[in-house]
Amino acid sequence: MVEPLSLPPYFHPTTVCLVDDNESFIRSLSLEIPETLAFRGFTDPQVALDLVNRPSSLPPLVDRCFSMERRTDEDPVIHLDLGVIEQEINHRERFERISVVLVDYAMPAVDGLQFCARVRDPYIRKAMLTGVADEKLAVEAFNAGLIHRFIPKHTATAIDRLLSFIDELQHMYFGQYTARLQNALAIDPPGFLVDPVIASRVTELVAEHQLVEYYLVNEPPGFLMLRADGTVLRLVLLDDQEQLQQLDLARRHHAPEAIVAGLESGKLLALLSGDSPANYFGSEPFPWSDSVAAAERIQGTRNWHLAVFQDPATDIDFDPASCCYNAYLRTLDSQ
Repeated sequence: MVEPLSLPPYFHPTTVCLVDDNESFIRSLSLEIPETLAFRGFTDPQVALDLVNRPSSLPPLVDRCFSMERRTDEDPVIHLDLGVIEQEINHRERFERISVVLVDYAMPAVDGLQFCARVRDPYIRKAMLTGVADEKLAVEAFNAGLIHRFIPKHTATAIDRLLSFIDELQHMYFGQYTARLQNALAIDPPGFLVDPVIASRVTELVAEHQLVEYYLVNEPPGFLMLRADGTVLRLVLLDDQEQLQQLDLARRHHAPEAIVAGLESGKLLALLSGDSPANYFGSEPFPWSDSVAAAERIQGTRNWHLAVFQDPATDIDFDPASCCYNAYLRTLDSQ
């Protein structure tokens, strides 16, 4: 049986598209929507539809994780390369992907249902804004699967419901890609991806550190996580066996007693990868104090040890000035 993933292997902001022929409504709504939400508003449904249906210059990340190797006289072999995931932070186009369309029903040229029916990407989540007279049609469209939510425009809490639905629909959008990766990961998935306790803790860390995106990484296992300004954090997630391997490595490479004691007690965790002691050739002693952070233990489907590292060294050539989420938001503001 395939064990369901509790946590997507990656998540990043995407763009919300609002279509309403009432320009004053779009303007008032844009003032209420948080500045941290990538948002594009259109009064012309055809212009909006052209944007929504425009082929992306960047194929979905899940597609780029797979490659096929053809061998003579043998069936092709499909490879899953999870190392591609962390490289996504170099592509600012990731934010341009439209995940949610909000469309008004009552538009004279193309009504909301016609618009939704013409959206080609089956992964885009669609919500319809309705007046009182349109709600029966909206219910029927929802039951038929043409739209995923409908939002009455007249309710006093419309903006709160709107933001709540947008957040829900964006996570649904990524959940579809998770489903595509699930079978590929089913043979030997990272244990923390299927542990709901870890999923809950990662959600808390995202809020606590004001993170907007994260990506599954290895060596050591965990997530590469970013704030909107491109500040990088590294979450290390180890089970008991992996934590003991770190402790053994520290002992074998003569780490300071305080470091060994911290790892042994579970109060510290190390970020060891390319510059780990096994292949460190610096003239100075290995910088153990710079390679550890305060750790916590969590009991989920197994014992977990996790630590958050601020501004870690990475092997990725990442330019936050051009590829961070804030840079993309500035581009939208200038349009």
